[in-house]
Amino acid sequence: MATTKIIPGVLDLNEATSESGLKIPSGTELNRPTAAAGQIRNNTNETSDGSASCEEYYNGTSWQKINNVPLPVYYKAVTYSGNSGTQSITGFGFKPDLIWIKRTNSSEPHALYDSTRGINKQLEPNSTAAEATNTAPYEGVNSFDADGFTTGDNGGTNRSPNSYVAWAWAANGGTTSTNTDGTVTSTVQVNSASGLSIVSGTAQGGYPTFNSFGHGLGTTPGLVIVKETTGIAGWGVWHKDFPNTSTDFMNFNTTTGVQSAAEIWGGAAPTSSVFSITDGWTVNVGASFIAYCFAEVAGFSSFGSYTGNATVGQAITTGFQPTFILIKSTVGNANWRLYDTVRGITAGGFIRVQGTNAQDTVDAPNLDITSTGFEINSNGVTQGLNANGNLYIYIAFK
Repeated sequence: MATTKIIPGVLDLNEATSESGLKIPSGTELNRPTAAAGQIRNNTNETSDGSASCEEYYNGTSWQKINNVPLPVYYKAVTYSGNSGTQSITGFGFKPDLIWIKRTNSSEPHALYDSTRGINKQLEPNSTAAEATNTAPYEGVNSFDADGFTTGDNGGTNRSPNSYVAWAWAANGGTTSTNTDGTVTSTVQVNSASGLSIVSGTAQGGYPTFNSFGHGLGTTPGLVIVKETTGIAGWGVWHKDFPNTSTDFMNFNTTTGVQSAAEIWGGAAPTSSVFSITDGWTVNVGASFIAYCFAEVAGFSSFGSYTGNATVGQAITTGFQPTFILIKSTVGNANWRLYDTVRGITAGGFIRVQGTNAQDTVDAPNLDITSTGFEINSNGVTQGLNANGNLYIYIAFK
């Protein structure tokens, strides 16, 4: 039978001193156990950021400081009001590389920018339109800054008196590299810690030729989004939970459910090194494209699915408390519904990715956030988030 050793000063139940509870052994404590991987201690012989002591953990070789060290941030959303001038939008906690902006109080196209294509290069997730270059004074994102971005007087990003939301992700600070893993060389900007790779390339050959492009993640992505930048073409979306991952696709710019075409991904699902497109199908022959490849990162991102059951309270587990959730039914013609906690699940409602509409607060909230995911509530059932038998895909970030 196992026994428990009570070490005085470590387990203190003296209510009179208001110090009841478990204490971490300190550097001066007697009878501390021999160091083993995973142990945590309070070292009174070390200081950290003005503290007289320092929490440490033993990694199996040495003690490492863990207190007062900020965790890295790879995604955040910020809301702001337009001023019809130049405005710095801050509060992200990192330099963003992928920025998606939407006016929330009235109709306006979505505006998407990334540091690979560069400043003022706008794409619209709701549209098949080619990339547009915003010029002064109606600039869009005209700089990627240490704590956010700067925008000019642009209707999609900064027009008074409108309200906006910006969702942003970190990649590699705008630094790209050449990748030769595919049949055609690609340019990649990769952050394996955040699971994001921004890939640019050019379609070559012509239908029925397909080409593969390296993404550099080192693991198989759970989500790939492709958009031609030099011509008019839809947004191709691949998700790991599609019924047939080698032929199925959806488009951001339509409400259409899952479609299937042998040509779309070159007849093959993405791998740990490449994804494929068929020239003249996914991207027009000779056209340039941008692709956003996301790999799941435990505790940070989840790309999954659930089957509707038409009942209240269906729980979906992501493994963390999400702050960004995008849901789409693979059946029928349903909205792409985007939720985030910065606008507020109750007050903000959802945003249609395929439309220019203001945020939809009808029957809000449609879902409830939990510590391990989200639940579809009664309003979500009526809003089409839980139709019986329908397969839904979701995209979630912490």
